[in-house]
Amino acid sequence: MAIQLEDRPQWHLPDVLEPGSPLPKIPCLCEPNNYDKEGFFDFPTRQGWFFDSEGSSGPQRINRDEVPSSAEKGAFLQSWLFFGMMYEVLRLLDVEVDLEDCVVRNQDGTRRCITTYPLRKTFANCIQRGKTRSRIPRGDALTNIAKILRRVDSTIRRYSDTLSPRSWRLSDALSLDTVLSILILGESLLNVTRLAMPPPENDQSILLGVGFFWARNPLEQRMRGSGWCISTTTMLHALLDASGLYYASRLRLSTHSVQQSHSNCTPQQCFANHVDESTYQTQHVEQCRGCEHISIDVEKVAEVIGQGKTPIVSINYLDADSDQPDIQLEVITSAPYVAISHVWAQGLGNARANSLPRCQLTKIKRMVSGIHPMSHMHSTSELGVWMDTLCIPVAPHLKPLRKLSIARLEETYRNADQILVVDKDLMSASCSASRIEKATRLLCSAWMRRLWTYQEAVVSNLHPNCEKLQLQFSDGPVTFHSLCVDPISSCHSEKAINSLLLALPLTGSVSFRLSTLSRALRYRTTSRQSDEAICLTAVLGHDISRVIATDNTGERMAIFYSFIDTVPAGIIFRNVPRLQIDGYRWAPLSFLQQTAQIAVAQGLDAPRDAHGVYVTFPALLFLSIGPPKNIGNHFVLGEDPENPTVHLASAGAKIGRTDEEWRRVVRGWEEFDRVVLGSGEIALILNPEPASPHALVSVLRKGPDGTRYCRFLCLAETSAVHAASLSVCGRVAIEKIDAGTTWCVG
Repeated sequence: MAIQLEDRPQWHLPDVLEPGSPLPKIPCLCEPNNYDKEGFFDFPTRQGWFFDSEGSSGPQRINRDEVPSSAEKGAFLQSWLFFGMMYEVLRLLDVEVDLEDCVVRNQDGTRRCITTYPLRKTFANCIQRGKTRSRIPRGDALTNIAKILRRVDSTIRRYSDTLSPRSWRLSDALSLDTVLSILILGESLLNVTRLAMPPPENDQSILLGVGFFWARNPLEQRMRGSGWCISTTTMLHALLDASGLYYASRLRLSTHSVQQSHSNCTPQQCFANHVDESTYQTQHVEQCRGCEHISIDVEKVAEVIGQGKTPIVSINYLDADSDQPDIQLEVITSAPYVAISHVWAQGLGNARANSLPRCQLTKIKRMVSGIHPMSHMHSTSELGVWMDTLCIPVAPHLKPLRKLSIARLEETYRNADQILVVDKDLMSASCSASRIEKATRLLCSAWMRRLWTYQEAVVSNLHPNCEKLQLQFSDGPVTFHSLCVDPISSCHSEKAINSLLLALPLTGSVSFRLSTLSRALRYRTTSRQSDEAICLTAVLGHDISRVIATDNTGERMAIFYSFIDTVPAGIIFRNVPRLQIDGYRWAPLSFLQQTAQIAVAQGLDAPRDAHGVYVTFPALLFLSIGPPKNIGNHFVLGEDPENPTVHLASAGAKIGRTDEEWRRVVRGWEEFDRVVLGSGEIALILNPEPASPHALVSVLRKGPDGTRYCRFLCLAETSAVHAASLSVCGRVAIEKIDAGTTWCVG
């Protein structure tokens, strides 16, 4: 029976406790029982519809004399793709559903909107009944479910505004929220299928590749209009499915985030949280109209650091009964402490003095008092505080001790009783929100986007289950562990939680840990590029004293790589800026803001030493090189240069939209040709991945064991030779080298 209650929740997804906007009502464009339940794939034909092969008109009536309106098209599509998909997938899971339950009606019986709230109970029944199914063989059910979901996905993608260049657009018949309701339902049905038909009894490989994918973020415009940064919307589109993205778009942003300017941000990087220490201002709490700064005893802090110990701050009230008690900061050395992890751009730093406003210290004391020591030995003790703003000296004459403190950061966080994340985005929300809401807010927070905080999070992960990492919300702390334990929901895939989990574990081989780092740092930034090597070195557990001994960014990264004896062999093929230091020209200049993580192919780890990385890929050795007709025309290769088989070109941009972009592209082509002509003996190390760039190297010498020692030059692409190329390209005679040869790429 249709739902008539005005205040009934309308979605099966978890409710948003603090939404930024009301839950949109999805219009019910058709009678739910217009879906005749006679089979999914033939439904359009039975109802007199077809899709023209050109896709220029969308769904059309089989009777050509009938010209359907946009409303009629929308009603047909919702009846088939929403109600039809729901009924057929649930039927295959042995659960009968009354489609009328998913309609909210007015008192007069007219349709008001769609609700999927009843599906919460239905999905639970699916999982329970899945254990005792007998009517339909499970393998057939999985196959048929996969076919239905793929058909829904392909139909929507064919006509979606984000992908299709055809003249008819889905938005002519369905609103964006209506389209998203179909995708979200599909993702939920897919998730329930996986839970109701678990392996090993079921071959879930049938479901591989089933999903609902958009080339661009369909909620981009809506989210940016609400104050979201373009780099965050880009990240969320990459990490979340449609359900997670829609859920995130409904969150209310903190006042701090709304007030930030993102006009200079790019899809890869948010500049709003960058800090200029010359103009940095420590902030007061929102309600404070101004109060005095309270300083720590800097000389005492320096003395403790000089003794090789960690300075711990005890925040003491001198007159606890007062409405605004005076505060005294005491430096101690032997007490359990909470290490505060925060984002400087949010105002808790101080570039000029080791002090904080009284209002902030009061707030920190209140937050720390809500955390209980992990050890029963200290259960009655109030935890001390370690915070970089107070405990790392900023005075110029204490710079050596500042460097020493930075070198000990990993140890400081590792030895903390607990680590408390203080972030304005999290502190604007309640800890009583659902797990998925808290996890999504954490994923979107400034704390998750900064480089230094990654080191602090990874160190906390060394403790079993990440239990020492606490997240401060408006009304209390929540452990990171509580967000990630048993991440299974019958309603959605919880990709926000999965993304958090994938960012932290640093286990396995060095190559695998490098791959994890490259994934975790893709969306993080830092105000000082030279800080990256410090954090990376500390995260992998190495001594950073050598790194901070130089201020040069490239040299710091080279020192970081010098601690690593094995890397993924495919790293030489990554299309990224690289170090320009001999022995390290293969190495990425940065892990930040990269478009993809470093892949780790099984059995393709590469040893590394001061000479470079040792790989055993096949290659093409250049025996002779003829110049092209004009610099920038590139080259054709062949064992017989008169009958070339391969066209060689620079990897990268092939087209420009403006005159300046075209000039930049042409300069790149010309520079590539000059490198090929002017680098002595050349070889092209071949990437085993099809349609991927190869590594062009200059061969310096050949070792006694046959190893060819090379200097990395650039990436290059190969393709088939076209007749038009023969008259303008330089001709190169090559020798094919098999995969047994070792190349040391430095």
